[in-house]
Amino acid sequence: MKTKKIGIYIVALITISAIAYRLYDVKQDKKKDIDMVNKAKSATTVTTATTDYKIVNFDISYHGVFEAFSEVTVISESQGKVEKYMINEGDFISEGEIIACLDNEITGYQLETAEAVWLKAQNELRRFENLSAGESVSTQQLEEIKLAYQNAKNAHLILKKQYNDSFIKAPIAGTVSKRYFERGSFIGVGNSVADIINTRKMKFNAWFTAKDLTRVKTEQKVMITTDLYPGTSYEGIIKVIGVKPDNSRRYLVQAEVTNSNEKPLFSGIDGTIHIKYTPEKRSLVIPRNCLVSSIIDPKVYVISGNKAKLRQIVISEVTDSLIIVESGLTKGEYVVLSGQINLENNAPVAVLNNQNL
Repeated sequence: MKTKKIGIYIVALITISAIAYRLYDVKQDKKKDIDMVNKAKSATTVTTATTDYKIVNFDISYHGVFEAFSEVTVISESQGKVEKYMINEGDFISEGEIIACLDNEITGYQLETAEAVWLKAQNELRRFENLSAGESVSTQQLEEIKLAYQNAKNAHLILKKQYNDSFIKAPIAGTVSKRYFERGSFIGVGNSVADIINTRKMKFNAWFTAKDLTRVKTEQKVMITTDLYPGTSYEGIIKVIGVKPDNSRRYLVQAEVTNSNEKPLFSGIDGTIHIKYTPEKRSLVIPRNCLVSSIIDPKVYVISGNKAKLRQIVISEVTDSLIIVESGLTKGEYVVLSGQINLENNAPVAVLNNQNL
């Protein structure tokens, strides 16, 4: 019975001790709150961020315009009446495929005659060369035969080209956007025959600043989007990086894009090129919200002791959330992140918490 009473006394003692400790802990918390309130009456409450070196990834994006990969106007190198044609507007035509055939009947006859003359000259030349070995013909006679052979050959080649030119062919593969003739119409040398546009591939042209130009290279893969198809991306490859700026001091960056049959791109539509760039070196950074004034005249508050010191800094880059500091700060300094609106230079501060980058 006595042992039972002792146990009860021990339990009661432990309970009373726990309550007393809890009351003391509450009292201490209240004291801290009171101290903070008292301190806040004379100091501005702020939060801070610690300056640090980081590798900052850049998302580079520029608006631009799509254009056809290639576009040519086919010009006739011959003349004559159109006997027949093999294309209509909107047709896809392969490189070397015949567009139209001009009347070439007379040229064909002339080519047959020229070919016969050339073959005869070949035989004559061969015979005289055999005779010259035995000195049966003079050197002058042999030279005259060689000249006749060359003239016959040239005449044959000229007529052959004229005959081939009467078959007007596509210099590139693409879609026929315009046809300039009808059957029976006369086409002269230098007349336009058809416009062909290659849209199986597209070019995307954007104009970069000099700084971003140094962050791209040829054969680099990029992503391109357009408002024509929201949520759709096209993979491109940078093919051209300009070296001469335009009037706004921007440089051409041209990417090659394979077109899509399901969601085709068209010449003249707008788009946006997206490039991810990761520099090789680390940079000193602070959150963008630390900035007190404008990017043109950047200043931040730096904690020194229990005071906020206004300091001028030099910025090299600005991203959506970070500022890359060129000079004015060193690693490990505490920069005011929030509460700047109530500060002035050398104002006393109370730091609630610090954010590590």
